[in-house]
Amino acid sequence: MIQTEPALPSSTVLVVDDDPGIRESVTEVLAAEGYRVLQAGDGAEALEHLADLAERCVVLLDLAMPRMNGLEFLAELSRRQIARTPVLVMSANAHPGELDHPQVVALLRKPFELDELLRWVEVCARGAQREAS
Repeated sequence: MIQTEPALPSSTVLVVDDDPGIRESVTEVLAAEGYRVLQAGDGAEALEHLADLAERCVVLLDLAMPRMNGLEFLAELSRRQIARTPVLVMSANAHPGELDHPQVVALLRKPFELDELLRWVEVCARGAQREAS
C-alpha cells in the first residue's frame, strides 16, 4: 500500500483569479486539505498579499484578469526578484511560449481535475518548505 504524506498545514496558497466562483471552489478544496488559503482577484492584489507574507507560498494564477493580468504579474515577480515563488498557471488559453518564466512550475488547463491540482500544490509546497529550512 502506498502512503502519501499529509498536507502541510503551515503551507500557504494564494489563489489568483478574477472569477469569485473559481476562487471559492479552489479555496474550499485546499482548505479541506489543510492549506492556508489567500485570495486575490487580479495580479495587483496578489502582489499586495505577497508583500505582506513572511513565509513563502504557492501561487495558483489565472492569466486573463483585469487591472493586472497573469503575464504582467509574472513579469513583476521577476522584476521584484521574487522568482522563487512557485506558480501554477490555471488557464484554458495559455500558450506554453508565453509561460517562459522561472516561477512557472506547471500549466493546469481549465477545466482541470482537482486531483491534479492537489498533486501540483503538494509538490510545490514541499519544495518551498525544503528551501525555507
